[in-house]
Amino acid sequence: MAYSYNFDKNACWFRSKCPNYNNPEECYKGCINYMVMDYLCYTSQIPKAMQEPDNLKLVPIEADMPAFKRLAEIKDNIYSWVNGGYNLLIHSAQCGNGKTTWAIKIMLNYFTKLLNGNGFRCRGVFINVISFIIRNKRAISVKDPELDDLIENLRESDLVIWDDVGANDLSKYEYDLLMDILDYRLANKRANIFTSNASKEEMMNNLGQRFTSRILDSEVIEITGPDERGKRIWSNCKSSTDRKSV
Repeated sequence: MAYSYNFDKNACWFRSKCPNYNNPEECYKGCINYMVMDYLCYTSQIPKAMQEPDNLKLVPIEADMPAFKRLAEIKDNIYSWVNGGYNLLIHSAQCGNGKTTWAIKIMLNYFTKLLNGNGFRCRGVFINVISFIIRNKRAISVKDPELDDLIENLRESDLVIWDDVGANDLSKYEYDLLMDILDYRLANKRANIFTSNASKEEMMNNLGQRFTSRILDSEVIEITGPDERGKRIWSNCKSSTDRKSV
């Protein structure tokens, strides 16, 4: 789907900080900060719900405080971190405890550093690796006119989030596709953030030694907290059941 600009004041990323938000004459669809951020988020393919600041709040357990502190440091210094071509693996044996949320928080903060003078060009891309592979396989039989642009953005953009990497084994086609993109990025000092639940052994089995070594040659931050996403889903289901039984 081609990009289409739509102004939604209530969905503005800067509404909690912008002094013009409550001024109808100053808060309008021609706001350049809003326009650029909207384009950056669209081309990044970050899921819409995950662009909302209220959905990115995390509360760490005590054991994860050092990990959250380091992630906050990367987020706060993201412009120099990206320009340095660094790589990060956010890992946990547990799902739903903030890996993807942290990666997106970091990317969105990078976008806020680009508002002045960026123009309209892609600077970061989020892909769920499994979904990306499925999309490529589907495009073999059903034409996907936007896929070539996505692959080009994956190669050239400043920052890529590889979400849920190592979860599935790869065919030769899938391996060659991902390796081509990753090797190009590493050779050209383009920054990457990987998230994964897979152990080193699982990565080796699913991705092979060459791919795994490239991922593990990153700063590794381990999160150990429980599945908060699962708790929220269970809580909502339980609340819904309680209401029906009243």
